[in-house]
Amino acid sequence: MAKAVLISIRPEWVEKIARGEKTVEVRKTRPKLDTPFKCYIYCTQGNDARRLRGSWGKVIGEFICDRVETIKAATEPYGIYDVDDYFVAQTRLVDGALWDYGKGAALYGWHISKLEIYDTPKKLSKFLRPFENCIGKVCDEYGCAYCENGHIKRPPQSWCYVEELK
Repeated sequence: MAKAVLISIRPEWVEKIARGEKTVEVRKTRPKLDTPFKCYIYCTQGNDARRLRGSWGKVIGEFICDRVETIKAATEPYGIYDVDDYFVAQTRLVDGALWDYGKGAALYGWHISKLEIYDTPKKLSKFLRPFENCIGKVCDEYGCAYCENGHIKRPPQSWCYVEELK
């Protein structure tokens, strides 16, 4: 099985991704994988989850991350990140949101391509952690999902490495 990424995304952003309005997902870290790599979208249980009818708390689709762009750090509080306006428009973030999220640190823009939204969302139990003896360990610095006999039982705070069961 090939290593992939499970990424947690709030419902309001999932809707924008599904409609093709949001084509870049911004994160504080990036996987140690060569592009392109597969990302599975986990829809979190946010305030807007009711609109997604049965999709929140599940893996609702996947995309290929065909490139990851480094967004250079801002140099002053609420400073401008070294990124063009077109890129910011693809993130669907409003003015100041990059600073609020990154607090001036470098960020990463994961480009979304070949998006597929599933007709039937998948449960977390359909995914495995790709590490031997991974029980109780984490695979990224944000307290990634713990597993039970290799099967994921909690979603990652940000993202984690996974393999899908066939």
